[in-house]
Amino acid sequence: MKATRRETMLAALAMPAVAGMPKLAAARTGGAVLLHDPSLEAGRRFAEAYGGQALPIEGDRIQFARAVFKKRPAFVVGVSRPADALLIEEVARETGYLLADDATVRELTAAAQPLDQGLVLGWVLVPKA
Repeated sequence: MKATRRETMLAALAMPAVAGMPKLAAARTGGAVLLHDPSLEAGRRFAEAYGGQALPIEGDRIQFARAVFKKRPAFVVGVSRPADALLIEEVARETGYLLADDATVRELTAAAQPLDQGLVLGWVLVPKA
């Protein structure tokens, strides 16, 4: 599968924007965790952009999210369906994380909407200060 110029640009923008987010420097207990829904085109592109480092969201979403946040990652970036994002965010809030407002993630999500027919949501969860 060849990447388009737009996809390459979007992938290149994602990590620098996330890495520069406030509060990440204080969260040194774990590394970054990347999550994706492999049933979505945007999720597959996200995983491909990071060389397969993005974990597929699978199985029971609550148990999956608890396992992710048990490791206390510095931040979690995901591309998923809104329902999965909501469940993962609820577990994140229980463990002291909050949803970050990141312009680049919003732009990536908006660019993916036509390809996934409105089913995709990009999000970033960071530890509370």
